[in-house]
Amino acid sequence: MPGLTPAAFGRLLRPLLPRGVDAIAVAVSGGADSMALALLCRGWAAKHKIRLQAYTVDHGLRPESAAEARQVARWLKKAGMDCRILTWRGAKPSANRQEAAREARYGLLRDACAKAGIVHLLLAHHREDQAETLLLRALRGSGVDGLSAMQPARMLERDFILLRPLLDVPKADLVATLRKRGQAWIEDPSNANPAFARVRVRRALDDLAGGDAVARAELVAHLALTARNLARARAALDAAARALLRTMARVEPGGIAWLDIAPLQSADDEIALRALGLLLKTVGGDPLPPRLERLERLLHGLRGKTPTPATLHRCMLRPEKNGTQILVCREARHLPEPIRLVPGSRLPWDGRFEIAVPKTARGLTLAPLGRHRPEDVSSAIPAAAWPTLPAIWRGPAGEGAKLLAVPALGWGDLPPGLSVTFGKHW
Repeated sequence: MPGLTPAAFGRLLRPLLPRGVDAIAVAVSGGADSMALALLCRGWAAKHKIRLQAYTVDHGLRPESAAEARQVARWLKKAGMDCRILTWRGAKPSANRQEAAREARYGLLRDACAKAGIVHLLLAHHREDQAETLLLRALRGSGVDGLSAMQPARMLERDFILLRPLLDVPKADLVATLRKRGQAWIEDPSNANPAFARVRVRRALDDLAGGDAVARAELVAHLALTARNLARARAALDAAARALLRTMARVEPGGIAWLDIAPLQSADDEIALRALGLLLKTVGGDPLPPRLERLERLLHGLRGKTPTPATLHRCMLRPEKNGTQILVCREARHLPEPIRLVPGSRLPWDGRFEIAVPKTARGLTLAPLGRHRPEDVSSAIPAAAWPTLPAIWRGPAGEGAKLLAVPALGWGDLPPGLSVTFGKHW
Protein backbone atom coordinates (compact mmCIF):
# COMPACT_ATOMS: atom_id res chain seq x y z
CA MET A 1 0.00 0.00 0.00
CA PRO A 2 1.62 3.31 -1.08
CA GLY A 3 0.08 5.49 1.63
CA LEU A 4 -1.29 9.00 1.20
CA THR A 5 0.70 11.03 -1.32
CA PRO A 6 1.47 14.75 -0.80
CA ALA A 7 -0.63 15.59 -3.88
CA ALA A 8 -3.63 13.67 -2.55
CA PHE A 9 -3.25 15.34 0.84
CA GLY A 10 -3.16 18.76 -0.80
CA ARG A 11 -6.44 18.01 -2.58
CA LEU A 12 -8.02 17.15 0.78
CA LEU A 13 -6.69 20.18 2.66
CA ARG A 14 -6.96 23.01 0.16
CA PRO A 15 -10.80 23.25 0.09
CA LEU A 16 -10.87 23.59 3.89
CA LEU A 17 -8.63 26.66 4.06
CA PRO A 18 -9.71 30.14 3.01
CA ARG A 19 -7.47 32.12 0.69
CA GLY A 20 -4.80 34.18 2.34
CA VAL A 21 -4.12 31.88 5.29
CA ASP A 22 -0.50 32.36 6.33
CA ALA A 23 -0.27 29.96 9.29
CA ILE A 24 -1.72 26.64 10.43
CA ALA A 25 -1.23 24.40 13.45
CA VAL A 26 -1.36 20.63 13.83
CA ALA A 27 -2.13 18.60 16.96
CA VAL A 28 0.17 15.59 17.32
CA SER A 29 -0.41 12.89 19.93
CA GLY A 30 2.37 10.71 18.60
CA GLY A 31 0.05 8.01 17.26
CA ALA A 32 0.29 6.87 13.66
CA ASP A 33 -2.61 9.06 12.54
CA SER A 34 -1.31 12.36 13.88
CA MET A 35 2.32 11.64 13.00
CA ALA A 36 1.30 11.02 9.39
CA LEU A 37 -0.76 14.21 9.38
CA ALA A 38 2.16 16.21 10.78
CA LEU A 39 4.60 14.98 8.15
CA LEU A 40 2.11 15.62 5.35
CA CYS A 41 1.48 19.11 6.72
CA ARG A 42 5.21 19.77 6.84
CA GLY A 43 5.60 19.14 3.11
CA TRP A 44 2.43 21.04 2.18
CA ALA A 45 3.29 24.09 4.32
CA ALA A 46 6.83 24.26 2.96
CA LYS A 47 5.56 24.08 -0.61
CA HIS A 48 3.04 26.88 -0.05
CA LYS A 49 5.30 28.98 2.23
CA ILE A 50 2.84 28.80 5.11
CA ARG A 51 3.97 28.90 8.74
CA LEU A 52 3.36 25.59 10.51
CA GLN A 53 3.28 25.07 14.27
CA ALA A 54 2.95 21.65 15.90
CA TYR A 55 1.57 21.06 19.40
CA THR A 56 1.62 17.93 21.52
CA VAL A 57 -0.15 17.64 24.87
CA ASP A 58 1.28 15.98 27.96
CA HIS A 59 -1.99 14.98 29.62
CA GLY A 60 -0.37 13.40 32.67
CA LEU A 61 -2.86 10.53 32.75
CA ARG A 62 -0.12 7.90 32.39
CA PRO A 63 3.38 7.92 33.95
CA GLU A 64 5.01 7.80 30.52
CA SER A 65 3.06 10.72 29.01
CA ALA A 66 5.79 13.32 29.61
CA ALA A 67 8.45 11.14 27.99
CA GLU A 68 6.14 10.46 25.05
CA ALA A 69 5.54 14.19 24.53
CA ARG A 70 9.31 14.79 24.49
CA GLN A 71 9.74 11.96 21.98
CA VAL A 72 7.13 13.49 19.69
CA ALA A 73 8.90 16.85 19.87
CA ARG A 74 12.23 15.18 18.97
CA TRP A 75 10.71 13.34 16.00
CA LEU A 76 9.12 16.51 14.66
CA LYS A 77 12.28 18.56 15.18
CA LYS A 78 14.18 15.96 13.14
CA ALA A 79 11.52 16.38 10.43
CA GLY A 80 12.11 20.13 10.41
CA MET A 81 9.10 21.16 12.49
CA ASP A 82 8.78 23.29 15.60
CA CYS A 83 6.75 21.47 18.26
CA ARG A 84 5.60 22.94 21.55
CA ILE A 85 4.67 20.70 24.47
CA LEU A 86 1.48 21.77 26.28
CA THR A 87 1.00 20.34 29.77
CA TRP A 88 -2.32 19.65 31.47
CA ARG A 89 -1.54 20.57 35.06
CA GLY A 90 -3.52 20.09 38.25
CA ALA A 91 -5.60 17.26 39.68
CA LYS A 92 -7.14 14.83 37.21
CA PRO A 93 -10.77 13.69 37.56
CA SER A 94 -11.51 10.10 38.53
CA ALA A 95 -14.74 9.96 36.47
CA ASN A 96 -15.24 10.78 32.78
CA ARG A 97 -11.49 11.03 32.36
CA GLN A 98 -11.48 10.81 28.57
CA GLU A 99 -14.08 13.56 28.21
CA ALA A 100 -12.26 15.77 30.73
CA ALA A 101 -8.95 15.13 28.98
CA ARG A 102 -10.47 16.04 25.62
CA GLU A 103 -11.85 19.32 26.99
CA ALA A 104 -8.52 20.13 28.64
CA ARG A 105 -6.64 19.30 25.45
CA TYR A 106 -8.81 21.55 23.31
CA GLY A 107 -8.50 24.33 25.88
CA LEU A 108 -4.70 24.14 25.84
CA LEU A 109 -4.61 24.00 22.04
CA ARG A 110 -7.04 26.89 21.67
CA ASP A 111 -5.03 29.11 24.02
CA ALA A 112 -1.73 28.19 22.34
CA CYS A 113 -3.14 28.93 18.88
CA ALA A 114 -4.52 32.27 20.08
CA LYS A 115 -1.12 33.31 21.44
CA ALA A 116 0.53 32.30 18.16
CA GLY A 117 -2.07 34.14 16.07
CA ILE A 118 -3.21 30.90 14.39
CA VAL A 119 -6.88 30.29 13.60
CA HIS A 120 -6.85 26.83 11.94
CA LEU A 121 -5.87 23.70 13.89
CA LEU A 122 -5.59 20.39 12.01
CA LEU A 123 -6.66 17.13 13.64
CA ALA A 124 -5.97 13.59 12.43
CA HIS A 125 -9.39 11.96 12.71
CA HIS A 126 -9.75 9.42 9.89
CA ARG A 127 -12.35 7.12 8.34
CA GLU A 128 -12.39 4.57 11.18
CA ASP A 129 -12.81 7.37 13.73
CA GLN A 130 -15.79 8.65 11.74
CA ALA A 131 -17.44 5.20 11.60
CA GLU A 132 -16.93 4.67 15.34
CA THR A 133 -18.33 8.12 16.13
CA LEU A 134 -21.45 7.39 14.08
CA LEU A 135 -22.07 4.14 15.97
CA LEU A 136 -21.41 5.72 19.38
CA ARG A 137 -23.90 8.49 18.69
CA ALA A 138 -26.47 6.06 17.31
CA LEU A 139 -26.26 4.12 20.57
CA ARG A 140 -27.03 7.35 22.45
CA GLY A 141 -30.12 8.06 20.35
CA SER A 142 -28.68 11.04 18.47
CA GLY A 143 -30.59 12.83 15.72
CA VAL A 144 -29.41 14.02 12.32
CA ASP A 145 -26.76 16.36 13.75
CA GLY A 146 -25.16 13.69 15.92
CA LEU A 147 -25.31 10.99 13.25
CA SER A 148 -23.60 13.25 10.73
CA ALA A 149 -20.62 12.65 13.05
CA MET A 150 -17.50 14.79 12.66
CA GLN A 151 -17.31 17.59 10.12
CA PRO A 152 -14.25 18.45 8.00
CA ALA A 153 -14.36 22.01 9.38
CA ARG A 154 -15.82 23.08 12.69
CA MET A 155 -15.73 26.55 14.21
CA LEU A 156 -15.40 26.35 17.99
CA GLU A 157 -14.91 30.09 18.26
CA ARG A 158 -14.67 32.86 15.73
CA ASP A 159 -10.88 32.63 15.84
CA PHE A 160 -10.49 28.90 16.45
CA ILE A 161 -11.45 26.46 13.69
CA LEU A 162 -10.81 22.72 13.71
CA LEU A 163 -9.97 21.10 10.37
CA ARG A 164 -10.13 17.35 9.75
CA PRO A 165 -8.81 16.71 6.22
CA LEU A 166 -8.40 12.94 6.75
CA LEU A 167 -12.00 11.96 7.53
CA ASP A 168 -12.30 9.83 4.39
CA VAL A 169 -8.78 8.37 4.59
CA PRO A 170 -8.44 4.79 5.93
CA LYS A 171 -6.11 4.36 8.88
CA ALA A 172 -4.13 1.79 6.88
CA ASP A 173 -3.13 4.52 4.42
CA LEU A 174 -1.76 6.65 7.25
CA VAL A 175 0.24 3.75 8.68
CA ALA A 176 1.60 3.06 5.20
CA THR A 177 2.58 6.72 4.88
CA LEU A 178 4.77 6.44 7.97
CA ARG A 179 6.29 3.10 7.02
CA LYS A 180 7.25 4.44 3.61
CA ARG A 181 9.10 7.29 5.33
CA GLY A 182 10.62 5.10 8.04
CA GLN A 183 8.90 7.09 10.77
CA ALA A 184 8.05 5.42 14.10
CA TRP A 185 5.00 6.25 16.21
CA ILE A 186 3.60 5.69 19.71
CA GLU A 187 0.94 3.12 20.57
CA ASP A 188 -1.38 4.38 23.32
CA PRO A 189 -2.45 1.41 25.50
CA SER A 190 -5.80 3.07 26.23
CA ASN A 191 -6.73 2.38 22.59
CA ALA A 192 -7.04 -1.30 23.55
CA ASN A 193 -8.76 -0.80 26.92
CA PRO A 194 -12.34 -2.20 26.80
CA ALA A 195 -13.32 0.09 29.67
CA PHE A 196 -13.81 2.77 27.00
CA ALA A 197 -16.93 2.67 24.82
CA ARG A 198 -15.01 3.53 21.66
CA VAL A 199 -12.79 0.48 22.11
CA ARG A 200 -15.84 -1.75 22.56
CA VAL A 201 -17.38 -0.31 19.38
CA ARG A 202 -14.10 -0.95 17.56
CA ARG A 203 -14.20 -4.59 18.63
CA ALA A 204 -17.86 -4.84 17.63
CA LEU A 205 -16.86 -3.78 14.12
CA ASP A 206 -14.33 -6.62 14.09
CA ASP A 207 -17.08 -9.08 15.09
CA LEU A 208 -19.51 -7.75 12.47
CA ALA A 209 -16.85 -8.26 9.81
CA GLY A 210 -16.19 -11.79 11.01
CA GLY A 211 -12.50 -11.05 11.43
CA ASP A 212 -12.10 -10.37 7.71
CA ALA A 213 -9.98 -7.24 7.11
CA VAL A 214 -11.48 -6.56 3.68
CA ALA A 215 -15.04 -6.91 4.97
CA ARG A 216 -14.21 -4.63 7.90
CA ALA A 217 -12.81 -1.96 5.58
CA GLU A 218 -16.00 -2.09 3.48
CA LEU A 219 -18.17 -1.84 6.60
CA VAL A 220 -16.22 1.18 7.83
CA ALA A 221 -16.48 2.81 4.39
CA HIS A 222 -20.27 2.32 4.37
CA LEU A 223 -20.63 3.83 7.85
CA ALA A 224 -18.52 6.82 6.86
CA LEU A 225 -20.68 7.22 3.74
CA THR A 226 -23.78 7.21 5.94
CA ALA A 227 -22.27 10.01 8.03
CA ARG A 228 -21.57 12.04 4.86
CA ASN A 229 -25.14 11.54 3.61
CA LEU A 230 -26.53 12.65 6.94
CA ALA A 231 -24.18 15.65 6.93
CA ARG A 232 -25.74 16.66 3.61
CA ALA A 233 -29.22 16.39 5.14
CA ARG A 234 -28.04 18.40 8.12
CA ALA A 235 -26.71 21.14 5.84
CA ALA A 236 -30.10 21.36 4.08
CA LEU A 237 -31.94 21.62 7.41
CA ASP A 238 -29.52 24.28 8.62
CA ALA A 239 -30.01 26.28 5.43
CA ALA A 240 -33.79 26.19 5.93
CA ALA A 241 -33.33 27.29 9.55
CA ARG A 242 -31.16 30.23 8.50
CA ALA A 243 -33.76 31.23 5.91
CA LEU A 244 -36.45 31.15 8.61
CA LEU A 245 -34.28 33.26 10.91
CA ARG A 246 -33.91 35.92 8.25
CA THR A 247 -37.70 36.25 8.11
CA MET A 248 -38.42 36.15 11.84
CA ALA A 249 -35.44 37.77 13.62
CA ARG A 250 -34.02 41.29 13.46
CA VAL A 251 -30.63 41.72 15.10
CA GLU A 252 -29.37 45.05 16.43
CA PRO A 253 -25.66 45.99 16.40
CA GLY A 254 -25.64 45.69 20.19
CA GLY A 255 -26.22 41.95 19.94
CA ILE A 256 -29.91 41.88 20.83
CA ALA A 257 -32.62 40.40 18.61
CA TRP A 258 -36.30 40.98 18.05
CA LEU A 259 -38.13 37.75 17.30
CA ASP A 260 -41.47 37.72 15.47
CA ILE A 261 -43.70 34.97 16.82
CA ALA A 262 -45.85 34.38 13.70
CA PRO A 263 -43.20 32.69 11.48
CA LEU A 264 -42.13 30.57 14.45
CA GLN A 265 -45.69 29.42 15.00
CA SER A 266 -46.15 28.10 11.46
CA ALA A 267 -42.69 26.60 10.83
CA ASP A 268 -42.04 22.85 10.97
CA ASP A 269 -40.78 21.76 14.37
CA GLU A 270 -37.33 20.67 13.17
CA ILE A 271 -36.70 23.93 11.31
CA ALA A 272 -38.09 26.05 14.15
CA LEU A 273 -35.90 24.29 16.73
CA ARG A 274 -32.79 24.77 14.62
CA ALA A 275 -33.55 28.44 13.98
CA LEU A 276 -34.24 29.09 17.64
CA GLY A 277 -31.06 27.28 18.69
CA LEU A 278 -28.96 29.27 16.22
CA LEU A 279 -30.47 32.52 17.49
CA LEU A 280 -29.64 31.63 21.09
CA LYS A 281 -26.06 30.69 20.16
CA THR A 282 -25.64 34.04 18.40
CA VAL A 283 -27.13 36.25 21.09
CA GLY A 284 -25.76 34.24 24.03
CA GLY A 285 -22.29 33.84 22.57
CA ASP A 286 -22.05 30.13 23.38
CA PRO A 287 -20.66 28.18 20.39
CA LEU A 288 -22.31 24.94 21.54
CA PRO A 289 -26.02 24.36 20.87
CA PRO A 290 -28.62 24.27 23.66
CA ARG A 291 -29.81 20.89 24.90
CA LEU A 292 -32.65 19.64 22.72
CA GLU A 293 -35.13 18.94 25.51
CA ARG A 294 -34.74 22.47 26.89
CA LEU A 295 -35.05 23.96 23.43
CA GLU A 296 -38.25 21.97 22.86
CA ARG A 297 -39.73 23.32 26.10
CA LEU A 298 -38.82 26.85 25.08
CA LEU A 299 -40.40 26.46 21.63
CA HIS A 300 -43.56 25.04 23.20
CA GLY A 301 -43.76 28.04 25.55
CA LEU A 302 -43.20 30.58 22.78
CA ARG A 303 -45.93 28.99 20.69
CA GLY A 304 -48.47 29.26 23.50
CA LYS A 305 -51.33 31.78 23.51
CA THR A 306 -49.51 33.99 26.00
CA PRO A 307 -45.73 33.60 25.74
CA THR A 308 -43.99 33.96 29.09
CA PRO A 309 -40.50 35.28 29.90
CA ALA A 310 -37.79 32.62 29.81
CA THR A 311 -34.04 32.17 30.08
CA LEU A 312 -31.94 29.64 28.20
CA HIS A 313 -28.38 29.30 26.94
CA ARG A 314 -27.19 32.60 28.50
CA CYS A 315 -30.15 34.41 26.90
CA MET A 316 -33.15 36.23 28.33
CA LEU A 317 -36.38 36.13 26.28
CA ARG A 318 -39.05 38.70 27.13
CA PRO A 319 -42.41 39.13 25.34
CA GLU A 320 -43.04 42.63 23.98
CA LYS A 321 -45.82 44.33 21.99
CA ASN A 322 -48.67 42.20 23.36
CA GLY A 323 -46.68 39.02 22.87
CA THR A 324 -46.24 39.41 19.11
CA GLN A 325 -42.51 39.97 19.48
CA ILE A 326 -39.85 38.57 21.79
CA LEU A 327 -36.84 40.53 22.95
CA VAL A 328 -33.82 38.21 23.03
CA CYS A 329 -30.74 39.54 24.82
CA ARG A 330 -27.71 38.31 26.74
CA GLU A 331 -28.22 37.44 30.40
CA ALA A 332 -26.19 39.57 32.80
CA ARG A 333 -24.45 36.49 34.25
CA HIS A 334 -21.08 34.85 33.62
CA LEU A 335 -19.84 37.83 31.64
CA PRO A 336 -16.10 38.20 30.90
CA GLU A 337 -13.73 39.79 33.38
CA PRO A 338 -12.24 43.18 32.41
CA ILE A 339 -9.52 42.93 29.75
CA ARG A 340 -6.67 45.38 29.20
CA LEU A 341 -6.62 46.19 25.50
CA VAL A 342 -3.30 45.60 23.77
CA PRO A 343 -2.50 48.22 21.09
CA GLY A 344 -2.55 46.75 17.59
CA SER A 345 -4.49 43.62 18.57
CA ARG A 346 -7.76 41.96 17.58
CA LEU A 347 -9.72 39.82 20.01
CA PRO A 348 -13.12 38.16 20.40
CA TRP A 349 -15.23 39.13 23.38
CA ASP A 350 -17.91 37.02 25.05
CA GLY A 351 -18.41 34.95 21.89
CA ARG A 352 -20.43 37.84 20.43
CA PHE A 353 -18.18 40.76 19.51
CA GLU A 354 -14.85 41.29 17.78
CA ILE A 355 -12.64 44.11 19.03
CA ALA A 356 -10.03 45.79 16.81
CA VAL A 357 -7.57 47.94 18.77
CA PRO A 358 -5.42 50.49 16.90
CA LYS A 359 -1.72 50.81 17.73
CA THR A 360 -2.35 54.29 19.10
CA ALA A 361 -4.88 53.16 21.73
CA ARG A 362 -3.18 52.81 25.10
CA GLY A 363 -4.33 52.49 28.69
CA LEU A 364 -7.77 51.16 27.75
CA THR A 365 -9.87 48.41 29.31
CA LEU A 366 -12.78 46.47 27.87
CA ALA A 367 -15.48 45.38 30.33
CA PRO A 368 -19.27 44.93 30.48
CA LEU A 369 -21.18 48.15 31.11
CA GLY A 370 -22.76 46.61 34.21
CA ARG A 371 -24.75 48.95 36.43
CA HIS A 372 -23.44 52.14 34.89
CA ARG A 373 -26.02 54.29 33.14
CA PRO A 374 -24.62 56.82 30.66
CA GLU A 375 -26.66 60.00 30.39
CA ASP A 376 -28.27 61.45 27.28
CA VAL A 377 -28.50 58.15 25.45
CA SER A 378 -30.81 57.78 22.47
CA SER A 379 -30.83 54.12 21.47
CA ALA A 380 -33.31 51.47 20.36
CA ILE A 381 -31.59 48.96 22.63
CA PRO A 382 -33.80 48.33 25.69
CA ALA A 383 -32.26 49.14 29.06
CA ALA A 384 -32.58 45.48 30.07
CA ALA A 385 -29.75 44.65 27.66
CA TRP A 386 -27.41 47.46 28.69
CA PRO A 387 -25.49 45.67 31.49
CA THR A 388 -24.13 43.08 29.02
CA LEU A 389 -22.86 45.56 26.42
CA PRO A 390 -19.11 45.94 25.90
CA ALA A 391 -17.81 49.27 27.21
CA ILE A 392 -14.47 51.02 26.81
CA TRP A 393 -12.83 52.49 29.92
CA ARG A 394 -9.76 54.61 30.54
CA GLY A 395 -7.61 52.79 33.07
CA PRO A 396 -8.54 49.54 34.86
CA ALA A 397 -12.26 48.88 35.21
CA GLY A 398 -13.65 49.55 38.66
CA GLU A 399 -13.48 52.47 41.04
CA GLY A 400 -11.70 55.41 39.52
CA ALA A 401 -11.91 54.19 35.93
CA LYS A 402 -13.44 56.57 33.42
CA LEU A 403 -16.15 55.31 31.10
CA LEU A 404 -15.19 56.48 27.61
CA ALA A 405 -17.67 54.85 25.24
CA VAL A 406 -20.43 52.27 24.82
CA PRO A 407 -20.27 51.66 21.05
CA ALA A 408 -23.53 49.69 20.83
CA LEU A 409 -25.41 52.65 22.31
CA GLY A 410 -23.61 55.17 20.10
CA TRP A 411 -22.50 56.91 23.29
CA GLY A 412 -19.17 58.44 24.23
CA ASP A 413 -15.91 59.16 22.49
CA LEU A 414 -14.56 56.00 20.90
CA PRO A 415 -10.79 56.27 20.27
CA PRO A 416 -10.05 56.65 16.53
CA GLY A 417 -9.61 53.32 14.79
CA LEU A 418 -11.06 51.23 17.61
CA SER A 419 -14.03 49.12 16.57
CA VAL A 420 -16.46 46.82 18.38
CA THR A 421 -18.40 44.64 15.95
CA PHE A 422 -21.18 42.16 16.68
CA GLY A 423 -20.91 39.00 14.59
CA LYS A 424 -24.14 37.47 13.30
CA HIS A 425 -23.85 33.74 12.60
CA TRP A 426 -26.45 33.15 9.88
